[in-house]
Amino acid sequence: MKDTSITAEPGERFTLTVDQNASTREYWYLVDPEPDSSVLVSRGQDYASDSGGESVPGDGGRLTFTFEAKGKGTTRFTLLHCTFTTCQGNTSTLPPETTEPSATPTTGAASPAPERITYTVTVN
Repeated sequence: MKDTSITAEPGERFTLTVDQNASTREYWYLVDPEPDSSVLVSRGQDYASDSGGESVPGDGGRLTFTFEAKGKGTTRFTLLHCTFTTCQGNTSTLPPETTEPSATPTTGAASPAPERITYTVTVN
């Protein structure tokens, strides 16, 4: 698990961008615990294809999460990186917009755990 610190001012918006490829059943999710809404709120996510908007089989892209600092304080949130080998229920027919992943790794001794990145945000 990776930990990353971010400092922001009240009213400031910032983004986090990760590589994602739905054709290989690779997705990122904002998972519980979500940030304290009095300190930080999610303003949604946006996907941009590497092919410039056209859907090309096998083509990846970037997923951008947008957040807005609301009030002074510190909060944490986690992004979960699922691949077809690490999260149950993670299929190309059930993308993040329509379902929540199971944070439980799939069964099997060789299956790796999904990557988690925890962000600590301090609003001054």
